Amino acid sequence: MVAASETIAQLKWGDLASYLRAIEYMADQPNQFYRTLAKGVAQAAREYGGEEYALHYAGCEMPGYHTGPAAHVGYAIGARHSHLDSAGYSLDQKILAASQQPPSPQELVDKLVEEECWRQVLSSLVVCYFARGIYTPETTAKALKPLGTAVDSAALRELGQEVYKLKYRLKLELGFNPDSLKIPKRALETPTPLGKISESYFKEAITYFKHKLSKMMA
Repeated sequence: MVAASETIAQLKWGDLASYLRAIEYMADQPNQFYRTLAKGVAQAAREYGGEEYALHYAGCEMPGYHTGPAAHVGYAIGARHSHLDSAGYSLDQKILAASQQPPSPQELVDKLVEEECWRQVLSSLVVCYFARGIYTPETTAKALKPLGTAVDSAALRELGQEVYKLKYRLKLELGFNPDSLKIPKRALETPTPLGKISESYFKEAITYFKHKLSKMMA
């Protein structure tokens, strides 16, 4: 249990002012409780309990997209553990709109990694991801030509993959271990528009991703 002396602000439902003060305390860190909270939900759960419902991937809090397996696998394997890495949520939405079943874990990982590799090119060109449907590899190559950059779509894709590999190489050098990837228990309990996520599906996807990443880095 956390004592009122630790929270300082008396946190209760509907008391906006107290929560606003608590946010300031997380920045100021007046005691150990707030120093722990400032390190994120993963550290807070390790210290105070609640790991079964602490929604994070590799220590990064997940965004509010609970759309299906593609979103959560994407959070796990993305270089930044962000929905912006590979937009798995968008893939889930397309599957739902087409009344289809999710692809195999292997096919899903291939799609997510391919998208993330291409996004390295888009972000390098400072292209807003909302316009990603316009800037296909072919269109991007055409847009670069008048600027004096003659490159075809295949070369752009290859460049994106190289940037992706550099990002992951740095993660691994800094101590990231793909074996640590797991899905929060709460994410398995709460239904998505595509139904509940299968833990075995998630684990199979992670196993395949580790194999794929190892081959890419070789």
